[in-house]
Amino acid sequence: MKNFTINDLERFSGIKAHTLRIWERRYSLVQPIRSPGNFRLYTLEELKKILNVALLKKNGYRISVLSKIDSKNIEHKIEHLSNDYIKWQKAVNDLTINMYTKEPESFEWVLDELLLNWPIEILIEKIIFPFLTITRLLWTGNKLSEEHLVVTAIRKKLIFAIESSVLISNRAKTVLLFLPDSKQLDLGLLYTNYYLKRRGINVLYLGSDVTIQNLKSIFHALHLSYLFTYLPQNHSFPIEKLLQCMSLYAPDSKLIIGKYFDEHEYIKCENIVYLDFINALDFLHKSVQC
Repeated sequence: MKNFTINDLERFSGIKAHTLRIWERRYSLVQPIRSPGNFRLYTLEELKKILNVALLKKNGYRISVLSKIDSKNIEHKIEHLSNDYIKWQKAVNDLTINMYTKEPESFEWVLDELLLNWPIEILIEKIIFPFLTITRLLWTGNKLSEEHLVVTAIRKKLIFAIESSVLISNRAKTVLLFLPDSKQLDLGLLYTNYYLKRRGINVLYLGSDVTIQNLKSIFHALHLSYLFTYLPQNHSFPIEKLLQCMSLYAPDSKLIIGKYFDEHEYIKCENIVYLDFINALDFLHKSVQC
């Protein structure tokens, strides 16, 4: 049986761990067991309850009232909420719970059901992207067994969305997307591909395991405006060597590195920009459209 730490609950629900402890002590909202190290451990049902309570609290309900309602009636109240944002958040919660259920097909069933109810762009940007962010599957994941089917299912939806985004309005500037390290998940790169193509930007997608020699051959063949990648904390990719190659063969190009952690070894150079992932996407979008 899968158990969750209080940090897991904080990440999935957006409720601070300190607040969750208060809810436990004051309202007995959940009753976690203790690990041998005396850490709180929560069941999947308790995670689901916290997610639902957090959702209703964002919609104006008071925790003192919610603590007196059983889980079934809490779910009933959520079903009657009509706000689109709340529905998207509920979908994110459903994906999170179904990621850990025993039925391996349940996650993809939920995705398919969502696609029947929402356009693909809503599914990707309002539901799948927030889900990937809180589960960390956008970049690296946690190397858990339950992640494999989830990654496969979402990759299929992202590829479908990319193939559906055929309108390119600006071919004067091209953004090249690549990952040098095969150990990283490519969902963030696929999402970037979708995000830019959806906004009419010309994208060249190289995928994973890209070497500097691969990039050099592209420099000889095409004029690139931007190169985009993201790197793990302890990466071995020779950024300086790439910048030297760019200065020789692609001097007008800029390298954009999307960050998903705080500790980055920054290299000061006019041809490299470090931004957090969301700001990197916004930067590419606005820069190419100029």
